[in-house]
Amino acid sequence: MTGAPLSLVRQQAIRAAAEVLVDAVAERAARTPREAAEAAFYPGHPLGTVEAIEAEIIRRRAADAGEQIAA
Repeated sequence: MTGAPLSLVRQQAIRAAAEVLVDAVAERAARTPREAAEAAFYPGHPLGTVEAIEAEIIRRRAADAGEQIAA
C-alpha cells in the first residue's frame, strides 16, 4: 500500500472515533445527575454512595457551567 490510502483510512477512522465520542458525551450530558450517578456506581466506588456521586456530578456540572459563562 502507498502512503495516501493509509492517510485516508486514518482520517476516516479519526472522524468516526470523534463522532462516537461526541455522541457519548451528548448522551451522558442528557442524563440527570441521579441517572448518571446510578450508572457510575459500583461497589467500592471511591465516593462510596450514589448520593455522593450525584453530589459530585452536580458540583462538576455547576463548575463547568460557570467556566462556560466566564469564557
